[in-house]
Amino acid sequence: MFAQCREEKRAALIPYLTAGFLTESHTRELLPILAESGADLIELGVPFSDPIADGPIIQRSSTIALQAGMTFLKVIDILRDFRQSYSTPVILFGALNPYLVRGLERSASLAKDAGAEGILAADLPMEEASEFREILQRRNLHLITLIAPTTPSARVREIASKCSGFLYCISMKGTTGQLSGVATSVQDYVAKVRAETDLPLALGFGISKPEHVRAAVKSGADAVVVGSSLITRVEEAVAKGMDLKAEIGAYIRGLAEAARR
Repeated sequence: MFAQCREEKRAALIPYLTAGFLTESHTRELLPILAESGADLIELGVPFSDPIADGPIIQRSSTIALQAGMTFLKVIDILRDFRQSYSTPVILFGALNPYLVRGLERSASLAKDAGAEGILAADLPMEEASEFREILQRRNLHLITLIAPTTPSARVREIASKCSGFLYCISMKGTTGQLSGVATSVQDYVAKVRAETDLPLALGFGISKPEHVRAAVKSGADAVVVGSSLITRVEEAVAKGMDLKAEIGAYIRGLAEAARR
């Protein structure tokens, strides 16, 4: 996917969607809309009661999803059904706990069988990741890792050496949806990470508008992640009785167009 985006002279667009928000049926409706409107990869959030780096918008989306009955196994079912018609890569995003509860081996097998390309467990530090990484690697699944603006270069190098797929570069200090936009210093940050790895770099946190996407692309990022803003737009569209395909499709297409270099 990243090779194709480079060939087409654009960054990849990666929308994040909490599974089960507002309901399971909404997720089943939205995933095809994202795929058809320009998403190159989808982060499908596995809702969990204790937020990990999530700001208030995604925290609330997870709470709503859990209250509506979403579970890890239902996330797997949603992905399996989506994969019957769409080949858009999907990464499961969330905390480590849902995988530990069922056992890492079984969880990895379920994710692979459903059609996931990898897993990002936001609270899994590098020092404790080797077991899960090896389990995923045996199934040709990626363990996606986070890099923060405060991560020292030596640690960036070590994390990158053990990562595959791509690196998720958090664009700012704080949680998702906390600020809007891309910091002026992000170009230096991306350059610092780029100096330590050849892996594709995805920039996320605070990106919500086409101008934010263009700034992220200008910084040298290979991909941009949009989460909190998408969650907000979905909720507003549903509350107003809008056509999700028209409203969310137009939003994603606008972001995808801004990702062209």
